Amino acid sequence: MKYVVYLLGFVWIAAGAFAILYTEDYKAYFKGLLTRLAPKRLAIIPAVIGLLLLLAASSTGHSWFIGVIGTLGIIKGALIYFNPGGLFETSKNWLNTLSDQGYRLVGIIALVLGTVVISWIQ
Repeated sequence: MKYVVYLLGFVWIAAGAFAILYTEDYKAYFKGLLTRLAPKRLAIIPAVIGLLLLLAASSTGHSWFIGVIGTLGIIKGALIYFNPGGLFETSKNWLNTLSDQGYRLVGIIALVLGTVVISWIQ
């Protein structure tokens, strides 16, 4: 299962680097993804990633942290799927108004998170 953690860590690193280096392209891709996919289909992505992280958490040195990230992913998927109080549209509007520096900050967080997750693999 540690290969799953390696894969997700490298995906986070790649997405973070892309968000930092190519902010406008990342912003356009992310905006297009949110408008192109239906929220119920989009909810599958964080839920599956969260489930994979929960299953692979035991192969890391800090399994509790990876378990928390996995649990948050599953909760995020459920919130997107059920959309209480129009939360998805509110989040989508907030992301559309986010500045380039905000997207770069998201990229830095993803880059650091991916590096930390990979460094904790046993």
